[in-house]
Amino acid sequence: MRPLTATLLTAAVAATGIVAALAVSARGQDTGDPLAPDTPRTHRADPPDPAYWTPERVRDARPAPMPTDPRAEGGRQSPP
Repeated sequence: MRPLTATLLTAAVAATGIVAALAVSARGQDTGDPLAPDTPRTHRADPPDPAYWTPERVRDARPAPMPTDPRAEGGRQSPP
């Protein structure tokens, strides 16, 4: 039983060393991506600017397209 334990312990130490070496080498690779900023990113949008919707923009705004229902014939969505 002792030779099996020694073999398993040796294999675990070797595997740990291999994983550590791979982690160090992967950390040094340049992916070309820009470095991450020091400030954390959030998923919040800036509050809307009320001055954006001038009377001219409201008048000239086009309605958003309605989503299509792929199950409906012709790709049209029926009203609710």
